[in-house]
Amino acid sequence: MFFPFAVKLKFLVIFSPVGHIFFISDDPATDLSEIANWTLDWMLSHDISADTAIYTCKGIAQGEKALDTPLSQGESPALIVLDHASAPTKESVLFGKRLRDAIPESWIVELVEKDYPIDRDSNEAFLLPKPVNKNSWDEVLQYVLDEATTPQWSNATFKP
Repeated sequence: MFFPFAVKLKFLVIFSPVGHIFFISDDPATDLSEIANWTLDWMLSHDISADTAIYTCKGIAQGEKALDTPLSQGESPALIVLDHASAPTKESVLFGKRLRDAIPESWIVELVEKDYPIDRDSNEAFLLPKPVNKNSWDEVLQYVLDEATTPQWSNATFKP
C-alpha cells in the first residue's frame, strides 16, 4: 500500500519542548542566576523552545517544594542542577541521590568541589567541578539538552 504523505513526512522536523529546569543551591549564599541566564541564552541561540519554566531555588526545602507541582502532574524536569555547598551536607548528598533514584529520566547535574564525598567513577552521578565557567556549561547543555536528552540515552563516557 502506498502512502502519499510519506514523502512529505520525510522532511518533517518535530521540536519537542524542553521540560522544566531547576537550579537548586544547598548554600543560601550562592546565586545560580548567572548559570540560569547562561542556560536561557544557550537555549535561545540554539533555537530551543523557551516556553519552559526555569526555577532558581535557595535551599533543598524550596527545591523540593518547587519540584512537587510538575512531578505531581507527571511532568519530569528536563534538567535539575544541584549546587552543593563548599562543605556538602549529608542532606544535600542524600537529596542528589534521591533525585537520581526517583527521576531517572531527568538530568541531574551536581556542582561540586573537588573533595565531594562520593565515588567519582560512579556512572550514577553527573558531577561538574566548581567553579563552573560558561564554556564548560555550554558543553554540558549541548550534551544534556541536545545530544542525549535523557540519561538513559546518554554516553556514560561524556566528561565536561
